[in-house]
Amino acid sequence: MLPMLLRIRIRDDKTSFGLFIPLIFVYLLMLPLYLLFSLVYGVVLLCTSPKAQTRLYMGLVFKLPLLLAAARGTEINVHSDKSKVILYIK
Repeated sequence: MLPMLLRIRIRDDKTSFGLFIPLIFVYLLMLPLYLLFSLVYGVVLLCTSPKAQTRLYMGLVFKLPLLLAAARGTEINVHSDKSKVILYIK
């Protein structure tokens, strides 16, 4: 299952706030680009005689949802002297 929520929390000396981003909207925005890229790549494969290595890139494009699914539960912490940023993928 794909991650559905991205939570960003920023803490500073003076302020602190959090941001919740529902990833379903990001997926819906990127879907036309994904489909367009796939169609263009398919036409290029049919019109030319690409190398075997070039064909493997299409496999990478189709495996992107699996890569996102593997990122579920990832937490990234970034600390500096004055602020702290926490990114969590649910």
